[in-house]
Amino acid sequence: MSSSESIGCGANKQGMSDLDKIEVRRVSEADYDDVMSIRSAIYCGYDYLPFSYRSLITHSHNEGYAAVINGKFAAFCFVSKVDGGETAVSRASRVNKQYEGFGVYKALTLIIEKRLFSDGTVLNDAVVYSEGNQKMVIATSRGEYTLLMKRTFIVYKVDCEKMTVLSQGTHPTKHTRILNAVDLETAFKSSKVCSTLFPEERIMCNQVPYRLKGPNIPLIVSEVSLIVGTTVPEWSLVTCGVYYRSENGHTYTLEVYGNCDFIKEHLVLHFQHALQCCHKEVDIIFFCNENEASKIDIEMKELQFRNVDFNSQQCLLLKRELNKYSYESN
Repeated sequence: MSSSESIGCGANKQGMSDLDKIEVRRVSEADYDDVMSIRSAIYCGYDYLPFSYRSLITHSHNEGYAAVINGKFAAFCFVSKVDGGETAVSRASRVNKQYEGFGVYKALTLIIEKRLFSDGTVLNDAVVYSEGNQKMVIATSRGEYTLLMKRTFIVYKVDCEKMTVLSQGTHPTKHTRILNAVDLETAFKSSKVCSTLFPEERIMCNQVPYRLKGPNIPLIVSEVSLIVGTTVPEWSLVTCGVYYRSENGHTYTLEVYGNCDFIKEHLVLHFQHALQCCHKEVDIIFFCNENEASKIDIEMKELQFRNVDFNSQQCLLLKRELNKYSYESN
């Protein structure tokens, strides 16, 4: 595929005609404003793309594509090539409200797949969706996709004063520390660690499911703000933290793997890192296995951190957007 390619989608509908010129183009850092103009107030205000776009687009394993209609950006999708280039992960997808229901995004993804799979390097197509995406649920029930992972979420608002008190007043044991690429390599080589912490044989970081492979380690480290591990007894807990600014304000996501008995020690190190970035209230979003959510909630309440208070409709929307499922095409 060249830098741009014409596509076809549903015409003769209100708002579109056969005369509309539609093309797909590879985007660059210079297209930031056009990509951001596609849509705002999505993912319940926790969209990470405005903050992370420029850093993501500069990594060689990431590619961004946009559907452009009559010169206007109408849809967008990031693709991250992981697992040594064998898996393409779609992320940060969006389509302009004006063009919803016209097949624009579907046409965009079809051309992306045509390009990615053309040389035989990419073998798998993975995607992370919320539980409210009925199209993905239906596709999975038909056997078109395989469910890889399910992650539930808990959200807390934490002010910097409390973060400071905890980070200064609590000292992690020597067995809980910041991990580097060598540590991850050691963990991924241990079948016992992998089966205990990562039974799905994947680790999700910043909305990307990675196989436990060496080539993924530099990508994970570059995506994640901070990786913390408790290594005694025998790698009991790993957390991956990412800071970004969203429409809701300061946001820090924590992917949690393992026994949450050590979560307080991990929070100390993550809070110390977060305080370098923000000096106001921050939303902490935990992504974890469902059976660990209650342990995290107990610990956070003991630390007097409060749940985000949503009304019923907001809570429903948030749940549909943040309860994540990771799929891979068959």
